[in-house]
Amino acid sequence: MPIAMSDPTFELLNRRRQIDTASPYDAVRDNQELAEREDATDAYIGENEQHFVDYAMDCIKQSTEAMKDIRAVQNDCWNVYNENEPLSYTDKDEWQSRIIVPKPHQAVQYGAAAVKKAFTPKFLSIGNAQNKTAADFWQKVMEQQLNEQHSKFSLMFTDAVTMSLAVGISQEMIPRWTYGKGLEFSLVEPWKIHRDPDALSRDSQSGMFWIHQEWLDYFVLKQGEQAGKYFDVKRVKEVSGEDPDDPFLTKEAIRARKEQIWDDRSKFRKLILTSEFWGIVLSPNGEVLLPRATYTIAGGRVIQKPKTSPYRKLRWPGIAFSPLPDILRFGGRGLLEGVLTVWEAMNNIMCLHQDYLQWVVNPPTEINVDGLVDPEDVEMWPGKNYLTRDTVSGQQVVRSVQRRSRTNDVLSNMQYYDQQFQRGSFVTDAVQGLPGYRQDMTYREAAMNLDQAMGVYGLMGSNIEAGAIDALVAAQEIVEMNAGFMDYVRAVGEEVLLEAGIMPNPETDSGVSGIPSMDGTFHVSGIQALMRNAETIQAIKEVILPLANDPRMGQYIKPYATLKALEERYNLTDEGIIVEAEEAQQIDQQQQQTMQEQLAMSKERMGIDNSKVVSEVAKNMAQADKLQADGGEQWSQAQASAQSR
Repeated sequence: MPIAMSDPTFELLNRRRQIDTASPYDAVRDNQELAEREDATDAYIGENEQHFVDYAMDCIKQSTEAMKDIRAVQNDCWNVYNENEPLSYTDKDEWQSRIIVPKPHQAVQYGAAAVKKAFTPKFLSIGNAQNKTAADFWQKVMEQQLNEQHSKFSLMFTDAVTMSLAVGISQEMIPRWTYGKGLEFSLVEPWKIHRDPDALSRDSQSGMFWIHQEWLDYFVLKQGEQAGKYFDVKRVKEVSGEDPDDPFLTKEAIRARKEQIWDDRSKFRKLILTSEFWGIVLSPNGEVLLPRATYTIAGGRVIQKPKTSPYRKLRWPGIAFSPLPDILRFGGRGLLEGVLTVWEAMNNIMCLHQDYLQWVVNPPTEINVDGLVDPEDVEMWPGKNYLTRDTVSGQQVVRSVQRRSRTNDVLSNMQYYDQQFQRGSFVTDAVQGLPGYRQDMTYREAAMNLDQAMGVYGLMGSNIEAGAIDALVAAQEIVEMNAGFMDYVRAVGEEVLLEAGIMPNPETDSGVSGIPSMDGTFHVSGIQALMRNAETIQAIKEVILPLANDPRMGQYIKPYATLKALEERYNLTDEGIIVEAEEAQQIDQQQQQTMQEQLAMSKERMGIDNSKVVSEVAKNMAQADKLQADGGEQWSQAQASAQSR
């Protein structure tokens, strides 16, 4: 019998694949070794503080250089989204038109509106949980922390999605815990985040580093020093004229994106460029000092010593995503990148047409001064009279120079560019609910166009929902690390906590012990669920409801289940329009009892009717027999009478 032996080549390839895909920050798992590395780093920073500054600045430089062209495109997309005037308008004269076609902003807002509509108050669920009690506990806690009184997740996530639809990458969603309020989200514009250029597509936690740069007030840093987060902040106060290497993070670039103008923010405020580093810290020799570390620099000084990241699952607190991710790198594109030049061409056409209309409506006037009695009388106003003399050729002395209208040509070109804009941005007339350019389109064609146009939104929806799940995972870890006993009481109630063995414990970091681990996975009902709901509603309207009136098919359709399906898809569960399941069951039982009574009555009636029919038949048969007997007797008498004759 042959012996099956595995090919060692495949084993070597698999081992190499494991090494290549292994996370470098998982190399050190022992807490004692991490503590020893942190102590060694503290000692090293006293000897060579400049190394940590140079290391962070080198990471920022390589990210800035790698993202230079991408940031430029994102900046252009941001300007187009805000419908700012193109740079070419600066060369226009005062009399020339400066028309802006209102297209990009509404295109992005249509996508953002779909996201806001999809993330209803009941968008979150937890599945695949081995401990159902723990899953229910965390779902109640997260629903309470994500509502409008706490983190306002739906609104904050919609803002992040709006940025992603506009420039291709969302705002960085950074969850944080505010004592006395609870979970909050900080949204940071993508220009202030520096990622490793080797970060993987769709994975915001990949790469060697993640750096958040921000211009902070000096008093904010002093408050952090008083809280024990920073040290020796006074060393950075005298730093002046500091501008980052990133041209999109200068003070001028930031206020330009905000469309604000100020020469100096305030003479009482001192802004200092602060960089918060997260990731792998390497030594000058390229060896790992700390695999999962964070520290802060400002003004060329370290103001927060390197320490191990406090998170268990996260490498850094920031989460970002893209609606249409790039295949090879982290990031992607939004709705406007492909239509930047189309929109600028539409603006130029409208400006040229408006300028041309000024010559059509107010045409120039040609004056033959030789035909004027007063050659200097060339001024014009309505109703003015000219004294002229006859010319040799008989031409008019004062005449208008007419120009042919180009409106039809301009409108046809604008229609073509508008179609290209719709196709390039995926926001077609069908998506916006507009009739479009075709006037003879049938209902079936319109429905088909809408279905095909919404297909790409299903793709974007899956990518956006993945970003939402990443943000929820980060938020859950922040809540688990910082929430106190009273925070859980407000979410689920004290009785539930005591039954689950959750109680205050001052010895733990959060002051609570017995918190169950989150072993399930988050699920969100986003755009994809919204589209599935629309398909379900359409099927119920067009198929189920007509069949319910059919005498043969209707008896197999459950009315209450149909109503509940519509209630859930229309998001009317909280309105109390449809009865509860117990009341519906009672109604069904009453209907069944009524039907049984009616059936019994009908059977009884049928029995009475049958007896009447039988008696009538017997009576008729007796009469028939009597008639037959009488007829036979009469026949015999007639026959006897005939024989006697």
